[in-house]
Amino acid sequence: MLFRDTGVEQKVEGQIKALCRAGLSCRQIKFEGRVRPSVIRKVAMRLPFRGPMCDWLSEYRPEFDGYDFYYIRRPNFLSLLHLLAIRKIRRRNPDAVVLYELWTYPIKKELTKRWQDYPLWWKETFYMPLMKRYIDRFVVVGDFTKISGVPAIPMRNGIDMSLIAPCEGRIPDDGTIHIAAVAKLSVWHGYDRFIRGLHEYYRTGGKRKIVMHIVGDGYCRQALEEMRLRLGLEENVVMHGYKTGSELDAVFERCSLGLISLATQDKDIFVHSTLKSREYLAKGLPTIATGITDVFVGTTYKYNLELPMDEKITDIRRVVDFHDEIYGSRPRTQVIAEIRAFAERNIAVEITMEPIINYITETVRSRRKGKNDEV
Repeated sequence: MLFRDTGVEQKVEGQIKALCRAGLSCRQIKFEGRVRPSVIRKVAMRLPFRGPMCDWLSEYRPEFDGYDFYYIRRPNFLSLLHLLAIRKIRRRNPDAVVLYELWTYPIKKELTKRWQDYPLWWKETFYMPLMKRYIDRFVVVGDFTKISGVPAIPMRNGIDMSLIAPCEGRIPDDGTIHIAAVAKLSVWHGYDRFIRGLHEYYRTGGKRKIVMHIVGDGYCRQALEEMRLRLGLEENVVMHGYKTGSELDAVFERCSLGLISLATQDKDIFVHSTLKSREYLAKGLPTIATGITDVFVGTTYKYNLELPMDEKITDIRRVVDFHDEIYGSRPRTQVIAEIRAFAERNIAVEITMEPIINYITETVRSRRKGKNDEV
């Protein structure tokens, strides 16, 4: 598979490291090239038997043979060719453990947001029930124990903490609240709701200077650009475009809050496990989100503002109060240290991958023992 988002790349690399550190030798096979998304290709992948443009598992390859386990990350949607390749993996490696990660579930609303994407959903609906013939478990981000007749291993998204340094926290405080909003921009992030909230805040007499730093590209970028101009928020909403490395770190260093998402509930996901929330935690930033962030459930964590899911315009005064409650009684360096420590205890990839590692280890051992007993 081709990974265009560095957050996804880091997640996959972290998963591989965790598997290898647990004594499970693992290597990544992925789509390395780039495919220009032409109109012809976009139409072709919506035809009945075609798959995503960058699905490396669209055909079986001899290099797939001989492994004890396969951890397959789902492409944008299921296709016949993808299913046939998995079937061949199972037939040629009958004793192997085959796990299939659903990085978003349910996915219906993502595949039916536009009328032209309905063919993708129809394929998904048809092929998903057939997966039970060829895989051992789904791995799913969320609280699911069975999907389409297949047992599921629930998981949390984790990250390799060694790849993300915490903020230093030494930027002078001039009273401005800087908020990071980093994403591959889509309607599900709900950043338009925050922008509308800023407009309403200033329209009703709000005085505090607030700057929202939107970092990333995506199909919603132009709409957000137009909205900030239309509402006269050029100084309050800064569009940075795509940033990585030291440039992204510089944005984080300026910010004292991180905006996760304000609309995941619109795609029927009410407990979320976004990669971006993990990055904010690793950097040491308090967070803002609608709905429940999985890693905070059952804890006394105090650095997340959970906003109402039915709020179409963000209440900025609540955000200001949340910010001042945190930083009014403790220095930023202390806040960063406490959040980073929480991240190391809860979202380090070695911890989040434990259920998967245990399942693979125990199942491979059991199948080898059964095979030896037969001999």
